[in-house]
Amino acid sequence: MTLIASIKDHPSYKKYSVNWTDDVSPAFFKLLELYNQKSLDIYFRDPTSNKWEVCVGRRERDAGRAIGIYIAFRFTSSGIEYKFNYNISSLVLTSTREKLTEKTVSELNELELLSNFITEFNITRLPNIPTDYANTEALHLDSFFSAMISSYKLERHDWYIGYQKIVSAVSSAKNQTDISDQLLSDLWYSRDNDISSLKQGALSKEEFELSKSTLKSITLKIIDDQTSASYDECIDALQKLKDDGKVRALHTALLNRVFAAIAPKYFSTTITDQKFKYICSYFTQKWGFKYQYSNWFDANIRLKEFIRNNIDHEYDELLINIVLWVVYEEEHLKTLALEEDDDVTLKTAIRKQVESIEVQYREAELEGQFIQWLHNSEYRHNTIAKQSEDLGRAHIRDVVLKSTETNVNIVAELKFKSNAKEDIEAAIGQLLRYALYPGTESCSEIWIVGGNAPLTEDLTWFSEIKNNINLKLKYFYKDSQSNQFFEG
Repeated sequence: MTLIASIKDHPSYKKYSVNWTDDVSPAFFKLLELYNQKSLDIYFRDPTSNKWEVCVGRRERDAGRAIGIYIAFRFTSSGIEYKFNYNISSLVLTSTREKLTEKTVSELNELELLSNFITEFNITRLPNIPTDYANTEALHLDSFFSAMISSYKLERHDWYIGYQKIVSAVSSAKNQTDISDQLLSDLWYSRDNDISSLKQGALSKEEFELSKSTLKSITLKIIDDQTSASYDECIDALQKLKDDGKVRALHTALLNRVFAAIAPKYFSTTITDQKFKYICSYFTQKWGFKYQYSNWFDANIRLKEFIRNNIDHEYDELLINIVLWVVYEEEHLKTLALEEDDDVTLKTAIRKQVESIEVQYREAELEGQFIQWLHNSEYRHNTIAKQSEDLGRAHIRDVVLKSTETNVNIVAELKFKSNAKEDIEAAIGQLLRYALYPGTESCSEIWIVGGNAPLTEDLTWFSEIKNNINLKLKYFYKDSQSNQFFEG
């Protein structure tokens, strides 16, 4: 079957193309043919999904995995959408052909071809991808969530486990005709049920007992239907409780918490309007989330949809929601730092917490850039091995490489602090733990990978460390001008 015939046979194309104008499909096929003439691979990433179906780029052999940059197209009822992706998670570092880079994109005039197409047919481009494709420091939402989830799955582990338990309990209740008193209490009365804590906006014991019947009906309604109409009906039911004198206030945040427990795919654990506005503002400023905030219900659905459409991995929805709460904490702390002019101690504590999210993101980007660099380096014979977790998840390596020539393990620790000295200092302790701590998986070589170019004194210091450690140790750093990595 030819490429065009395969696309025409794609379920998503069949479903949506009937709504397009007559000119869109021929123009799209013409664009793909132009790419094909330039020896680019055109393939389906996931023919069973309605996400990003048609990809254009360079693949590793016959795998459905691109090398470097690729363009992904998606079919919708209103036409075709596209975005540029940058593959940083390839498992195999060896390749049969050159990867597609910013330079080759420019040489192939791909942006011009695409620009002509989208201008003529008003093709929608997803907003989170930066317009400056030559900027290798461009932000990528998938890298952000990868880094944050990796960090906060450990840091907020107790919360995550409790969150899983209550979501699981609610899920089990979906197959039942009634809600147990315990689950009803966990959802509506508990001050902290691992979805969200409510200190001031909680029901009193008396209010909860008087409202049980209504709250049970509301819960069953939400389990059956999480639409906007259902939400409005629940608000009306809560308002009637207030009008009847059974509760003193309209407990909207409590209702939001129940929606969050029942449908975590669509609703976050940040259950108040004010706090969720912080999160939406962050994603608007950092990631191009174009949304005029209207209400908590709609904003949650829109933001979660935006995130799902702009990440390449199927992350745990509970962990995504935990990251959203962390984003609120960080953004709120920034505001506090600006307001607390006189309290130097508080300002310092806030600044350090705010810096942590930026460092984690920089290190996630550094990891992707380093893996891409390995593709074309003298170390390209190494493959990415599965990252191990030792001693109750306490030791998680950044990058684990396995040599295809010697079969030895290499562990790389990536750091992107304020300067090279801090990069080395932060990495060396963790690497020694990976290599020497009892009960950890053995490694034959350890690498420090830093985001800052070192001074002469830094290289001298590293040399002294290397001479005094009976381990095979290497140090790589990124040059900010060329975005290449060099061994120090």
